[in-house]
Amino acid sequence: MTTTTTALYHHDYPYRLKLQHPALSEVRIERKGRWVVIDPAEAPDPTNIVVLTSAAPHRARAVVQALREGVRLTVVASREVLAWVRTLGDVDGHEGRASIDGVEVVLHPAVAPTEDRPHGALARAAAGFARVRAGGALRSADVAPDSFPDAGASIVQITFPDGSRLVHLDVALHAGTPTEWVADAAGRFGGSEWLVVGQAWGQGEAVARQVGAFGAKRVLVTELVNGARRELGLPTELVTPLRDRLVASGVEAHVFATQTSFRFE
Repeated sequence: MTTTTTALYHHDYPYRLKLQHPALSEVRIERKGRWVVIDPAEAPDPTNIVVLTSAAPHRARAVVQALREGVRLTVVASREVLAWVRTLGDVDGHEGRASIDGVEVVLHPAVAPTEDRPHGALARAAAGFARVRAGGALRSADVAPDSFPDAGASIVQITFPDGSRLVHLDVALHAGTPTEWVADAAGRFGGSEWLVVGQAWGQGEAVARQVGAFGAKRVLVTELVNGARRELGLPTELVTPLRDRLVASGVEAHVFATQTSFRFE
């Protein structure tokens, strides 16, 4: 575990916490101090604490772009993802676990559904899209998927200075998730104040069946794959039915759609 002490950023921030979901898979956590950005969709600010859950193109390409442009970033990621990121530019890297500016970040290995892996369905669709555009200049969003390693995915727990916790399950819950993994992860990270969970394509029923094991105070059902699918012209699906299933089962759940935010005072 590494510890970094920094000067406080946003020292006069007026809210306890603000969660934003700008685009793609990004979840931005605004707080008094350094902000935390998980899987940024746009080049992150150098003051951010950047957390990468995997090296999937739609999750990591903004970090690739920033590092190629010479921006120094603070990155928390798994060993495999961090080793790759360090080949791209100047990184204050933290492997799997870190304490930065009073915030503790812990990553835990997960199994992403096939389509969300670096060489899964979304990456193959992106590769085809890039080939179609090969006659002209590619956008930063069209970084070649083959340049992203097939490193493992992670879930994330963030513990704030007041002891409250946010757990980001990403799309780790799906029909292929082992029951043993769910039991172990729930034992480690259950009872959090905020639980962010996504729904991979066609996996809403599996998520609804598994997420209750985590006993979170509130669940934020988040659009984490629709943005990437929409970019590539693939069909998308609403997360509202998943939220409705959870509420019907007695879980406090809210839709955390793209370009929305939640503020906690």
